[in-house]
Amino acid sequence: MKRLMWVCCSIVVAGCSDAHLDQLDTTLAEIRRAPGGQAPDIISPLPAPRPLDYRYAEVRSPFLAPESVRSQDTLLQPEASEFAPDQQRTTEPLEHFQLQSLRLVGTLGMGGQQVALIASPDGKVTSVRVGNYLGSNHGRITRITSQEITLVERVFSQQQGWQERQAALAIDE
Repeated sequence: MKRLMWVCCSIVVAGCSDAHLDQLDTTLAEIRRAPGGQAPDIISPLPAPRPLDYRYAEVRSPFLAPESVRSQDTLLQPEASEFAPDQQRTTEPLEHFQLQSLRLVGTLGMGGQQVALIASPDGKVTSVRVGNYLGSNHGRITRITSQEITLVERVFSQQQGWQERQAALAIDE
């Protein structure tokens, strides 16, 4: 057993030897003789830069969204349209929160109507029905099922005016 260990150690030590140690000693001696003990600079010079002709300066930038490039003449103002929300309506408590921050925690059937339970970031749970509003984008609940509620939000963009979009909240599982 000891002989086997001795043979293995001898093989490992023999494998660590390098035939180019003389070259390493020569390189280190040159570095020590150099002024300041620094290695000589062996950096090849960089090629001279060539100017490029950019042919697409008049084209829309690929880093800008197409809507932001349109002229200022086509921008719409938030005036009354068929999709504009009723600004005179009293806001409901869940309209003060972003839709993404609200959670659907359950649904109930009460008197033939579905009621949804919504948890807000402040820790309160509020019951809502079809027709109630929630979310900061004037979202009105259109349907409540056992697993989710669907709503229609009204959002304004300066290029397209007031638009409706569908959104939903599902029960977290």
